[in-house]
Amino acid sequence: MVNERITIGALARRSGVPVKTLRFYSDEGLLPPVGRTRSGYRVYAEDAVVRLDLIRTLREAGLGLAAIKAIFARDMTLAEALRLRLRAIETHIASLQHIAAALRATLRSEPDQADIRRLCTVTRLTTEERKAVIERFYERVSEGVPIDDTWKRQMMQASTPTLPEVPTPEQLDAWIELAEIVQDEDFIQKMRAAAAETWDSGFDLAAHQRVSQEANAAARELIDRGVPPTDAAARPVVERMAAGLAAAMGKPDTPAWRATLHEKSRGHDPRASRYWELVAILKGQPPQSGANEEWHWLNAAVAHHLAPA
Repeated sequence: MVNERITIGALARRSGVPVKTLRFYSDEGLLPPVGRTRSGYRVYAEDAVVRLDLIRTLREAGLGLAAIKAIFARDMTLAEALRLRLRAIETHIASLQHIAAALRATLRSEPDQADIRRLCTVTRLTTEERKAVIERFYERVSEGVPIDDTWKRQMMQASTPTLPEVPTPEQLDAWIELAEIVQDEDFIQKMRAAAAETWDSGFDLAAHQRVSQEANAAARELIDRGVPPTDAAARPVVERMAAGLAAAMGKPDTPAWRATLHEKSRGHDPRASRYWELVAILKGQPPQSGANEEWHWLNAAVAHHLAPA
């Protein structure tokens, strides 16, 4: 019968769940009684058995009490709750796989200090914590600088390292080195100063991106043809890029501007380019490939063709 009432003891016998646990679920609002007997014992509707089965299933799936409460309160659908739990499980599995990879790398031979350091680093940080390291770096670099939020998010997404399920020792080492770079106070200060110089009131992001894309495409074409950055064929690429960057930054394309570009090419902090090389390694790519290779080619071309006569 739908309207049948059952005592907490009867519910415990039907479900196999201890009375103490049923009281706990009731006190937490997951299994509300429909009333009490004259003696003060809780009584439940017969469909409490079905509700209890759902609670047990969700608990066994790893959902917390707060998530289950949200489902029952219609604040969250069952599908949403299960998706959240699935993502958490997948993240945990990935973390365990990374630890297993570090252990395998450590056991290739008699472990040394580098192996232990690698193992400690991987076991200490989860995937989300690794992502947070990169996000904190960009937040610190952009402190007090009017950097476009969309651009910053895109940079975070492009450079946040995602270790593969079974990372190689080289990828584990790349993450360790990358984490050290983005937490280096001197590097953060230099990147903030460079950002402040770039992101002033006259900076045109769209124009800058267009110039960069065109320069990278031209560099790629010459690289594929085997043309070195010191070749005369590289000069027109450098000329167009210098003029385009000046316009994007609201500056005149003067000899002084080109001298500044040359100075920057010669005084570039190697940690900045190393950062992208490490990101490439983490993605399973050669350290100097694609955009990294093009950047190195262009930097060398600027250093050569804009050098003072």
